[in-house]
Amino acid sequence: MLAEIERSGYESYVPTRLVEKSVFGRTTIVRQPLIASLVFVRATACYVERLSKDNMISATAYRRPGTNVPAEISDHEMDVFMLVTRAGADKVESVDAALAQGDRVRVTDGVFKGAEGYVARVHGAKRLIVAIEGVAAVALAYIPKGYLERVE
Repeated sequence: MLAEIERSGYESYVPTRLVEKSVFGRTTIVRQPLIASLVFVRATACYVERLSKDNMISATAYRRPGTNVPAEISDHEMDVFMLVTRAGADKVESVDAALAQGDRVRVTDGVFKGAEGYVARVHGAKRLIVAIEGVAAVALAYIPKGYLERVE
């Protein structure tokens, strides 16, 4: 499916993470999707509709609330989401997007420098939540408080 998208001249992205698996007593590290059935495609709405209708992707296109039009994700929002899911593939977990609320912050240093999100408690610890509104949210590993600045 992703190869077909690329051949058509469009970009695609599937956020993944590294996971330890034990098979027949042997531990290996495998790459798995971070969020099941989540594929981002930088394409026209018509092309995304065709992918869905032709069953070329197993997920349906996310639609703008109350419409039948595929939702658009801004380049900035997508760039930040890809930054954090690529840089911290083993330190990122999928969370409920409802956690993305409160003061917005930006990471000023470290591997996640430039990422923007919200600070929230996940499993008892403060974590940075990076979200694509209405689509997906991920929680990052611990980020030192000195690396965060409030975004107005």
